[in-house]
Amino acid sequence: MTDRVPGRTDWSRRQMLRAVAALSLGSAGCGLLPGRSAKAPAHSTAEPASNASALPIPTAPKKPGKYFHRVSQYVFYSDFPLEPTDPLFAELEGLPDQIQAELKLPTGTSIIQVFLFEDQEKYEAYIQARYPKLPVRRAYFFAEQRGSSLPDDLTVCTWVGKHLRTDLRHELTHALLHGVLKAVPLWLDEGIAGVFEQPARQVGVNAQHLDALRKSGFAPNLARLEKLGQVHQMEKPEYQEAWAWVHFLLHSTPANAKVIRDYIQTLRTNPNPGPLLPKLEAVVPDPNKVLTDHLAKLEAPPLAVPVAGAR
Repeated sequence: MTDRVPGRTDWSRRQMLRAVAALSLGSAGCGLLPGRSAKAPAHSTAEPASNASALPIPTAPKKPGKYFHRVSQYVFYSDFPLEPTDPLFAELEGLPDQIQAELKLPTGTSIIQVFLFEDQEKYEAYIQARYPKLPVRRAYFFAEQRGSSLPDDLTVCTWVGKHLRTDLRHELTHALLHGVLKAVPLWLDEGIAGVFEQPARQVGVNAQHLDALRKSGFAPNLARLEKLGQVHQMEKPEYQEAWAWVHFLLHSTPANAKVIRDYIQTLRTNPNPGPLLPKLEAVVPDPNKVLTDHLAKLEAPPLAVPVAGAR
């Protein structure tokens, strides 16, 4: 989960994009709709009252669309000019290959639309108008159903702030997974995104999550985590634990990596494969203890240090 963050500075959009590409990473924010699909809320078609014509008609917030830029499978839309040579775009272009290499998944072909709002206020106004029941998050990924025989529309919405790099990596990871898998359990979806929101050189180590878990007296409970199926049930501790389990499985032993990769392969054809915990317990007799030991041995990269001008 991600808390509300301060508004943007008065930089130009291009300057801000370059600045966030150089930032160390903070915690990502996202949320998926229940059932892994988003449906637009119904709009009333009732006739207005007789005196309604005298009142101003509010304009519904719209997604950005004045400018666009294609990068790999992504199409970025904004209402401000985008810099095609920005290093952030080059980094995001390599994300599908990174996921494919570590999870042994094929690279999908679905187009992912990314809507970049100029500021927090415009972004939140759009999300609250379109999806009023969703909790506040810095960014969202939506898989919107188009029909039983058609692939879902994959959409990411976020705003240009100091966490843009992290949030885009996090949400695009969701989109890339949903482009090739039938379904993804909520905890696993968030755990994988928590790993890949980090640049490749950090080997999935999320400094914020690791620091929080070490200070909290963390007691892992994968059985509980696997039962969560609603976005509002995922708060900071759940995001942190989900990241910890996925990092442990991918980066501890080859046997553990095989457990998660085999489980993910099953999700390519079976949206309901059952819990992962029994499969892990067949390999690791006491997963909770081994996870705790794994976290104790991790070397955390430096925590994020904002660049000048970001706040």
